[in-house]
Amino acid sequence: MLKIYASSMLLCIAATIPAVHADELGDAAQALCEKVKSCALAELEGQNLTPEARQMMQPMLEGMCAQVRGKVGEVPTGHPLYQPAVACMQSMNALTCESMQDSGQMVTPACEEYEKLAREAGEK
Repeated sequence: MLKIYASSMLLCIAATIPAVHADELGDAAQALCEKVKSCALAELEGQNLTPEARQMMQPMLEGMCAQVRGKVGEVPTGHPLYQPAVACMQSMNALTCESMQDSGQMVTPACEEYEKLAREAGEK
């Protein structure tokens, strides 16, 4: 599902960069979280869920964003993976909600490049 893949990608990006301080990355992560939340809520609207069920989803979505904010809150801007991570998140944020629901379209060229660089960095 959309929110699972997006949150997984966000957490992977946050986990592979050592901590120091984030600006652009934090902003990109927050923007993507908001987009994922918006898309997920729009998807829920079409499913005729009860108001109670929708209310249960809101804290889960908020928790996902809070977890991501915590992970990217302190990331060094000079780290080699910093800009590729920002580019990945920005490219995912540029997708439509419909594209985000298709896991094949969710993997953007910028994210493929980031994943490649992260794997290479992990092998060193």
